[in-house]
Amino acid sequence: MKYNHTIGIRVGLCAIGTALILLALPATAQSPSPAEARQWCFGSSEISDDQRIEGCSSLLQADPSNAAALANRGRSFRRKGDTQRAVADLSGAIDLAPDNSRIWFSRGLVYADVGDRDHAIADYTRAIELKPDNANYWCNRGNSLFGKNDYEHAIADFDQAIRIDPKFTLCYFNRGTAHAQHREADRALADFDMAIRLDPNYAVAYGNRARVLRDKGDRERALADFSKSLELNPNNGGDAYARGEIYFNAHDYARALEDYDRSIKANPNYPGVFFARCVTHAILRQLPEALADCDQSLRMKPNEPYMLDTRALIHLRLGEVDAAIADYDAALSVKPALDNALYGRGLARRKKGDNEGAERDIAAAKAINAGIADSFAVYDIK
Repeated sequence: MKYNHTIGIRVGLCAIGTALILLALPATAQSPSPAEARQWCFGSSEISDDQRIEGCSSLLQADPSNAAALANRGRSFRRKGDTQRAVADLSGAIDLAPDNSRIWFSRGLVYADVGDRDHAIADYTRAIELKPDNANYWCNRGNSLFGKNDYEHAIADFDQAIRIDPKFTLCYFNRGTAHAQHREADRALADFDMAIRLDPNYAVAYGNRARVLRDKGDRERALADFSKSLELNPNNGGDAYARGEIYFNAHDYARALEDYDRSIKANPNYPGVFFARCVTHAILRQLPEALADCDQSLRMKPNEPYMLDTRALIHLRLGEVDAAIADYDAALSVKPALDNALYGRGLARRKKGDNEGAERDIAAAKAINAGIADSFAVYDIK
């Protein structure tokens, strides 16, 4: 019975500015006055995106060549998740003001949002050509380059961003994340240290630093960083899950369960957490709870062999032999050399009186893992 999963390490986008399609929007029942339209289109961040769109649209009805209004409306569409209109507005603004670096950058952000890294890089590059001293442009291009696994050029861009702005907290974080994913642990730690020094309340930086410390075997510091991250952001399901892993591996199952509960409460959409909690309940002999969690993990990720193998063992320990054999069959249909499933099915077949099938399965399991019987001894299956 085992479980495997990866806890992601995160990066961030460096969006700047407030809000820039000639796509017509329906007229409101009462259009804002020209003064209100300008205030809504170009006003402070207290203006809602819907107001900004309405104000900019009113200005554009009067002057379709107003590039700044197009750009601001496009940025508001981006924040509302309307990618098509955002790109259309920002492209129209670029046609009207091709030397405005911020508009190119804004469109690059939209492309980055939807994972179109090539177009994002092209727009960031044009923004850099127009304004090479803007650290945000370099940092965001670094993100997109790293998303294409171009580690060398990504790091060069992060380096340049930090040269321009030595207090660029987010770019230290992103460079640290790139170093971490490239297994440059010491460089990653140095960058996360700097990000936290610049912003002691930077929750995700604590979480990412914790992962590097965990992988270096520094359990105590990793736990401290995960705890700080969760203190700053109690609803971070990923960090609760990752801390639960550390407790699980230290056989502190009660604390592991608490963190898995917390992770599921924050994000009930990840099957790996349900599976981890299933395994933990099973170790603690809380078999009905374990079965419920394995059922849920398999509803979310059907036919996963390790989940099927674990649920089969739970059925076997509950005396539900037919259900156990069905799950073992399903697991072995996906992964025929899964030693745990072969041995468990052998025990289940023995209970059914199929001694020939039982011996065949047990022999096959021992051929793969000579110590498999010892692994099962703890379950005390008669």
